[in-house]
Amino acid sequence: MNKNYKGRKALGKAGLVAFLIAMALMFICPMVFTVLSSFKDNTEIFSDPFALPKSFRFNNYVEAWNGANMSTYFINSLVISIATVVILAVVSSMAAYALSRFNLKCGKALTIFFLAGMMIPVHTILVPIAYMIGKFNLKNNLVALVLIYVAFSLSFSIYVLQRFMKGINRSLEEAAIIDGAGYFQIYARIVLPLTVPAISTISIFNFLGAWNNILFPLLFINDDKLKPVALGLLNFNGERGSAYGPLMAAIVITVFIPMVIYLLFQEKVESGLAAGAVKE
Repeated sequence: MNKNYKGRKALGKAGLVAFLIAMALMFICPMVFTVLSSFKDNTEIFSDPFALPKSFRFNNYVEAWNGANMSTYFINSLVISIATVVILAVVSSMAAYALSRFNLKCGKALTIFFLAGMMIPVHTILVPIAYMIGKFNLKNNLVALVLIYVAFSLSFSIYVLQRFMKGINRSLEEAAIIDGAGYFQIYARIVLPLTVPAISTISIFNFLGAWNNILFPLLFINDDKLKPVALGLLNFNGERGSAYGPLMAAIVITVFIPMVIYLLFQEKVESGLAAGAVKE
């Protein structure tokens, strides 16, 4: 009986490992194909997709960066994403601190209000947003685009930070109050440093969301000088769709920054999510 159990357990582990390997290959193969194709011409891409390039065509990247104006799109996306992350980190941390630490009369109502924001599909309010953008003449305005991203990510950010802050030991704050610290000093010098893992978590998600978003720029940004990289890549595909080497190079440029940021901060993301899940 014991041998049968061990056999089933080993078989289950082998099946799990095989499944994980298959999933890894499913995600890795498109990435390998894209990177290899970014150094090839059309003939090499179609003749042997996964073979190494006969000669590395770095000019594909030069064409994508300069000729297709990807440099401008890249900088626009960087500015938009960083601004979104900074504003969300400041606003959501302040709101989460107030909701988790003060016994507000409307505290529960505010929490439910913010949670409700996570349940509203983006597509259901596109018409009102488009009306407001047109009414206030905010088309082709990067500040308005950043504020839209902030509005749609605020509920998630507040929820994660609020759950995390509730697990912070209040004795530290009580000691600070005895020493004469005000609420803002407690927030800035005690709560905020302890909340860095959770802030890192929401910042990664918010950065990726702003970087990869194509819906709002497609609706509200027409000026080529203001387009983000996701929309620029869409235009690149339409203008130079037959040149697959530069197109693949443009895709690599687009995904490079988010991938590097996630690889650098993945431990903080995981620790932030885990801490928020277990603390009460």
